[in-house]
Amino acid sequence: MKKIFNFLWALVFYVLLFPFTILVIVFGPLMTFLDLIDVYKLEAPRLGFGLGAIAFLGFILFLSMRYPSLNWLYRKFPVLLPFFQMCFVSFIVMDLSLAFANLWADRMIIGKTVAIGLSVLSILIGRAFLSYWYYKYPISYKMVR
Repeated sequence: MKKIFNFLWALVFYVLLFPFTILVIVFGPLMTFLDLIDVYKLEAPRLGFGLGAIAFLGFILFLSMRYPSLNWLYRKFPVLLPFFQMCFVSFIVMDLSLAFANLWADRMIIGKTVAIGLSVLSILIGRAFLSYWYYKYPISYKMVR
């Protein structure tokens, strides 16, 4: 019975949850960046994906890395693991930057110059974090392991 349950869970995970998660994690930063540009160009707020939804996608990504029955994709293509992690961190940073832009466009809490500065600063800090992370743990290390 346990094998049947594990098989059904893996089937649901790889047919429904995982492809949707990967699609959103890979293309999410690009979509959020385009929304960010639209906020400043049209001076109107745009709805982001939300940190709760991004956390749920991160949980699904964590499950796919943690359990041996689900991480066969990373064993077969080891470069996908750092790529998905990079896209996930970029997605968080871009959503945070969109939140700063919406503080200006929707609520007028901060000025436009400050919103642009905070958006650029959050993107630069996220990029610096990714650079440090992959300097400390390079992809070639994961490929050899």
